[in-house]
Amino acid sequence: MQDFEGYIEWLKKLNWINEGECIYVVSDMLELAKTYRANGRHLDLDELIDGLQDMVGKTGTLLFPTFNWDFCKGIDFDYCKTPGRTGALSKAAMRRSDFTRTEHPIYSFAVWGAHAAELIDDKSIDSFGKGTIFEKMYDWDAKAIAIGIPALHGVTYVHHVEQMVGVPYRYNKEFTAGYTDADGKYEKRTYRMYVRDLVMDPQYNDGFQPLADQMHDKGLIRTEYYDKVQCHVMRIKDVDDAVRRDIIENDSRNLYTYNHISVK
Repeated sequence: MQDFEGYIEWLKKLNWINEGECIYVVSDMLELAKTYRANGRHLDLDELIDGLQDMVGKTGTLLFPTFNWDFCKGIDFDYCKTPGRTGALSKAAMRRSDFTRTEHPIYSFAVWGAHAAELIDDKSIDSFGKGTIFEKMYDWDAKAIAIGIPALHGVTYVHHVEQMVGVPYRYNKEFTAGYTDADGKYEKRTYRMYVRDLVMDPQYNDGFQPLADQMHDKGLIRTEYYDKVQCHVMRIKDVDDAVRRDIIENDSRNLYTYNHISVK
């Protein structure tokens, strides 16, 4: 990139993100940081987040996953101190004073914008399914943007569809551990997660790539490259429909391979 153009300037030209939209951002910043360094530049994650805010405007909403699965191991969750495990960009959003983390100890988000108050108020004990933030994404016709990763690799919404449909290779399991809230109050809490049936042993089919390829062929996923950095955008409703169809009509073959007998 001889005439260096920053990522946000490049992204704006694609017209993928519009004012007032709800955007779910999944990312891996490694390749983007390498591209900046190769051009003698420093990747400022706050500038990137500022740019996304500018694109959706005051009537839009941004969600960055700040997931952490330690609660499932019985490890206490601290709202203010437990880190997210979903990449550098999400961690940067979580550190900002204009973003607020939602309460779920497993599937929390750093959120900002018009719908932030409703997201922060979410009290669901389920990770996915009715009443969760993932259902709100569908209701608000959100888009997912994947930066530096294959299209569906980080789009956890897939598991929400699995729970809504009811797949044979997952089931709801309760987890209990200590929870320290934003005010420092400690108590024991129980949350549910739609976990894998270890006997059926579902294994990701190349990170859902067969389904992503089908969606791309139908124009449901748009892909461009910023130098070597892959970038994808898709409507959550299109993801929902594609995953739902694959579960019901194709026995989830574009999502997983798994044993078809369970002893659970």
